[in-house]
Amino acid sequence: MLSRIVIAGAVALCFSACTMPPTRVALDPAAKELTQVPVTSLLPQDEIIVRAEAFGAGAALGGGLIGAFIDSKVAESRQNTIHGTLAPFYASVDDYDFRSHYLQALAANLASGTPLKFGAVETQPMPSTMQQITDRVNAVGAGKGLMVIQTSYTFSPDFKQLSVRSVATLSRPNVEQKSFLNTYVFLSSPLGAGGTDSLKAWGENKGAAYRSASKDAIDNIMLMMKLDLMAGPADAADLPKGTIPMIQGVSVAQQNAPVLASGNGRAVLRALNGHLYSIAQ
Repeated sequence: MLSRIVIAGAVALCFSACTMPPTRVALDPAAKELTQVPVTSLLPQDEIIVRAEAFGAGAALGGGLIGAFIDSKVAESRQNTIHGTLAPFYASVDDYDFRSHYLQALAANLASGTPLKFGAVETQPMPSTMQQITDRVNAVGAGKGLMVIQTSYTFSPDFKQLSVRSVATLSRPNVEQKSFLNTYVFLSSPLGAGGTDSLKAWGENKGAAYRSASKDAIDNIMLMMKLDLMAGPADAADLPKGTIPMIQGVSVAQQNAPVLASGNGRAVLRALNGHLYSIAQ
């Protein structure tokens, strides 16, 4: 369990160390002239982190120290409740290497069908500091760029849905403005009644549901990234519209979100800030 706590901290560091604007930066047309764009993938997690979170009890009381204390106690109680279910779940998916599957799909996805000349994919299991990333960007040389993709995966607070989040950033040496930036979020179909019931369901039959949802997540993250790289600064006005659901800690409810693609019971929608969401229909 200690290793999972350490990994959880690394994931938090990874996303806080690389501060980025919250809104999308469409692909700069000048980036299409880059001779090569190597890729650095930051994916600290060896396995999914199952962490019980409070549902905002403290916020309801106005926040502050008392609210934070209540939230921590609620989260501790929830964690104790699911503790007995965690070991069987982890045992069922212990051999599943999300990172390996993700990296294989990423390399294949960027090999063709995008307006950029992507190079080799470099992996870094632990996060880089902002300065390390800046040094890496400047080291690629003139006429080149660096794509950094940060990824994390977990369950929604009620454990019903698998959530995978990737942030892609394209930078050029000694250029402060990003040449491309966006966030992609996958939300699986809900499974189970929530809490321990959902955790048990994810682990049944050697984790069949979790493995299947993970594959769908990786496929859809790759689809969203490619769609976004091919898209212009704005989406066509006549695109169909859909709804992004409200899921605490994952997404904010938004109606009339443009639907960029749909099929196989899923749809890719763009939020107001430009982020893409793959939602089950």
